[in-house]
Amino acid sequence: MDRDQAWGIVCEFVKSDSLRKHMLSVEFAMRGYAQHYGENADSWGLVGLLHDFDWEIHPTLEQHPMDGAPILRERGLAEADVQTILSHGPLAERVTLRDKTLHAVDELTGLDHGGHVGAPEQEYQ
Repeated sequence: MDRDQAWGIVCEFVKSDSLRKHMLSVEFAMRGYAQHYGENADSWGLVGLLHDFDWEIHPTLEQHPMDGAPILRERGLAEADVQTILSHGPLAERVTLRDKTLHAVDELTGLDHGGHVGAPEQEYQ
């Protein structure tokens, strides 16, 4: 799957602008970490972009991201990428560096983005 296909999935399933911005932030950070670690930036960015695609249709921790995985498989996402997306769930085992990075980046960009969205009158310092 390429980025254009992944963005099409995001646009199909995610209507919230703030969630799309979060997903783009995770993609951007994952690309940066991939470069830092000498890994494939496209692959890392792809899982960052797609990791929350199903949140609006599966908005509970019991469902997300597990119930979204079959959709990604049907759309042709590589199994290794699906596994990394699954690894950001609350009870998931994080095995690879990419798994661990996605989990950390998701939390950090969520805090950063959430703080900005919650207080738009404040500027970043």
